[in-house]
Formats: sequence, C-alpha cells, structure tokens
Amino acid sequence: MKKEEILKIFSQLISIESVSTDTKRKNEISKAVDLIKNYLLDLGLQVDIYQKENSHPLIVGKKIVSSKAKTFGFYAHYDVQPEDPVDKWLTPPFKLTLKNGKIFGRGVADDKGHLVQLLAGLKRMKNFKNNLVFIFEGEEEIGSINFEKLIKEDDFLKRVDVFYILDVGAKSKKSPQIFYGLRGIVEFELILQTGKTDLHSGIYGNLAVNPAQVGFEFFSKIKDGKTHQIKIPGFYDDVVKISVQEKKLLKKTESPIESKIFPSLEVNGVYSGYTGEGIKTIIPHQAVFKFSIRLVPNQNWKKVKKQVEDFAKKNLSKDVKYQLKTIAGSDPFYTDFKNPYVEKTGKVLKEVFQGEVIFNRSGGSIPAAEIFQRVYKKPVILTGFTLPDDNLHAPNENFDEEMFWKGIEAIEKIFLL
Repeated sequence: MKKEEILKIFSQLISIESVSTDTKRKNEISKAVDLIKNYLLDLGLQVDIYQKENSHPLIVGKKIVSSKAKTFGFYAHYDVQPEDPVDKWLTPPFKLTLKNGKIFGRGVADDKGHLVQLLAGLKRMKNFKNNLVFIFEGEEEIGSINFEKLIKEDDFLKRVDVFYILDVGAKSKKSPQIFYGLRGIVEFELILQTGKTDLHSGIYGNLAVNPAQVGFEFFSKIKDGKTHQIKIPGFYDDVVKISVQEKKLLKKTESPIESKIFPSLEVNGVYSGYTGEGIKTIIPHQAVFKFSIRLVPNQNWKKVKKQVEDFAKKNLSKDVKYQLKTIAGSDPFYTDFKNPYVEKTGKVLKEVFQGEVIFNRSGGSIPAAEIFQRVYKKPVILTGFTLPDDNLHAPNENFDEEMFWKGIEAIEKIFLL
C-alpha cells in the first residue's frame, strides 16, 4: 500500500466531523461508519455493525484464517473531541495537513491516526498467521456509555486471546511505551437555579441568591485549592497505596506521577449569566458546572457517584434548586504487564523504534481497557505511536510523520506474533 493511498483514506476520515458529543453532527458519525465499513469490506473482511437505540455504531471487522489460529483483537475509536476553540488552530481542524514533519487535524492522534495505521497494516499484509478482529468504537470521547453492551452482541470476541488498544503514545521517538494502568473517570453536570429570569444587580444585589456564587462556594468545599485533596468523606478509603517498586518503575518515565497514581477532581467548564463582550450588570438565574473526577485502581465509579450525590445534598445551599446529572463513568484499569504477549510486543517495539520499552501508567481514561479485561479475562495491551506534543483534545492536534509510518511497520509485525 503506497503512502499516497494511506494519506488519502486518512484525509477522508479526518474530513468527517465525527464529534460524538455533538448531536447536531450525528450524520457525520454515520459518514465515518460507512467509510470504515466499506474499506474493511474492500479488504475482504467480514463486517458487523452493532447499535442500540441512539448509540453510535460499533464496527467489528474480522479476518478469519483458521479456527485453530490465535485470535488478536485491535481497538481504536473513530469519534473525536470538539474542535473548539477554532481560532487557536493554525490549520483547518478537519483538513489533513502535512507541515514541518507533522500531520495536523482533529483526531489525527486521538484516535483516527491509529485506526488508519491498522487499516494500512492490514492492507499491506500478504500472509496471515492469526485471526484478526478490529473493534472500532464511536463513543470513546463520551465515556463509552454503550461499549460493554455492544461488544457482548458479538460472541466471536470471546475467542480473542489478547486485546491491543491503540490509543496512547510513546515517550519519544526512541522510547516506545506499553501502559499497564489507567485512571477511571466519572463525569457530572451540576445545574443550579434560583428563578426563571436574570435580575438587575443594582436593585436585587444583596437580596437575591446568585447561583454562580453558590457553585463556587460548593467547589471550595469539595476540593482544597492548595493541596488538591478531595474533601468528600470516605473518598480515599479504597485508594491503594503504591508500592516502592512501582514508584521506582514510574520514575523511569521521567514525568510527574501525581496525575497517574492519585485521584483528582477538576471543574471542566462553567457558564452562567452574561458571557458576551463588555459587561451586563445582572444576577444570573442559573449556573451550570461541568466537572469530572479521575479515579485510581480499586475505586469504583458508581460508589464515587453516590458519594458526590450525598455530599451535594448536604453541602449545597437550600436557597437554590439543583440537578446533579451523571454523564458517564468508567472504572480504572490495572493489569499485570508480565505476560508473553507483552514480552513479544516489547521486542517488536524495541526493534522498530530502536529503543528500550518504557512501562507506564496514564492519568487518562480509556473505558474499553477495563471492560475488555473484566468481560473477557484476557491480556490487554495498551500502546501507540503519538508523541507528548500531539496536543490531544486541544487545537493543533498532530501526529509526527516518522512515528506514523514506523507505527504501521510495528503493527504489521504485531499481526504476525
């Protein structure tokens, strides 16, 4: 498969605005599904599409060699983050752009680039040793809310011997990584309301309750701004203390470990009152806070959800009406990375990238990892080929060209393990 052909399918996929959180772009999700499905069909794979109610489709493609062969599963997701703020992009977000040795566009690193690498590696294969299954999700960026239900629709996935998740990156061009731990997450939306309309701040100041102020006070209660400690009673009860050996291992990554081994709570967005140019002297009638909590091994997102609900009930002012919505949640992932598949994969990565493999944990969340491990009880290997400056979830998202092409070479070798 020539580079031009690979870049063509890459460009086509990036041009599709498959932003899973935006209901107005549902047709774009369908376009992405059709493009990937037809490409897999052209390569001679059996393709099944699974969907429940209003979920985004799950694509499962199978290349079956023999009932006696090993079966390898490969995961990537075709949905992407919103492109905001657009004015910070130096290239059009939904146009694949090659510039200064990098490939730019929304989703090139997270995670369409890895998906295209899998397609390219598949097309370049002449002889197949193992059965290959490709699981492409459309809801990773909204918490994989239907993923577990959808994968259970396909009984063949029970035959997979090892799952590869391609949705992480390398430390450097000569330092490939295999991840053995991810934080979990639970995402919330808090809506505070005091009335049906905004009020004049001169007339009602000191009289009316300001829902934005109530929200700020609530978050100062739930988290210490200096120590970052979460002040929910019992929140840390299930947190496992990291061993000295693992601390030494993670220090080799030469990156801060606080975001990998401790839980965290962050306000992700706030909107209330007037947010246009200049000032409008009102007291808003509503405030909306979006926030999320990252979880570490042994914590359970449903238990934390209940803890947050109880905390809100006890600590929010009785002068406001509130709604606390749980948007999505997933448990942390942690695995033993000392298994034969990791060892073989590590040898491939070392050979292709000419450097020692780093074993690492990530502060991010990929729900599919924990779900695969729990449902199928099989090894799960997380790796990928992006670099730390790939600008995930931000403007000017990019994939280093050299890493992109070397990643395809590594994937072809993994197919044959």
